[in-house]
Amino acid sequence: MKSKVGIYTFCSIKTQNPLTFGSIEFENRKTNIYTIHFKDIAMVVAQVPLKIYTPKKENLLAHQTVISTVMKEHSVIPISFGNVFKKEEDVKVLLKKLYSQFKQLFPQIENKIEVGLKIIGKKEWLKKMLEKNTSISKLKNEIESKSKDAAFYDRIQLGELTRNSFKVIEEKIVNEVFSPLTKISVASKQNDVVNERMLLNAAFLIDCDKEAEFDQKVNECYHQWGDKVDFKYSGPWPPYNFINIKVKVEE
Repeated sequence: MKSKVGIYTFCSIKTQNPLTFGSIEFENRKTNIYTIHFKDIAMVVAQVPLKIYTPKKENLLAHQTVISTVMKEHSVIPISFGNVFKKEEDVKVLLKKLYSQFKQLFPQIENKIEVGLKIIGKKEWLKKMLEKNTSISKLKNEIESKSKDAAFYDRIQLGELTRNSFKVIEEKIVNEVFSPLTKISVASKQNDVVNERMLLNAAFLIDCDKEAEFDQKVNECYHQWGDKVDFKYSGPWPPYNFINIKVKVEE
């Protein structure tokens, strides 16, 4: 039995002209990328089997590849992964519903890109920083002299002291890295860190005309901190962190 075909959405762009963006392999099926329109706003889509798509590596990569291709020529409003509609008319209805929001958003993101910066402390440097903290060193010695049960509350206190010590470092990085980069960007955002060694997890929306200036500032910050931390600088991305619209099929 032949599977039903649905319309997978990748991103939205501002154009009245029907466009194509080549083809891509999506779950072992080659499919063409094209646009569906409402007035001067279009959705970049592909025809795919109508089903629920899991966010496995190959699918996420295909989704991002299409958006990256479109970004080379257009400012994009990215659509979250996995939205498949039953027919093209449903996509047009969605565009009509979101039209006023998209019209407001496009001027805000025109000629702008998002970049990400994660700063991760090097193990040896973090260890030395903690060893310099006399309160932590003293408490560690006390824990070593006690039994596991007797040192239970001491270990809790040690964890709090360690977290507080890391917060001091995070604040220094915010002042010396995040804040200077924010001054060059259109908008910036601090996201949650995902582990204790991650000292900054930031996103910046920057004007394409200032990309070189921003890169230079990142390099300056790296030379200042590079012996202590690792920089993970990524992009350009669509403005994922600066757009609040979440498209869901149910809508």
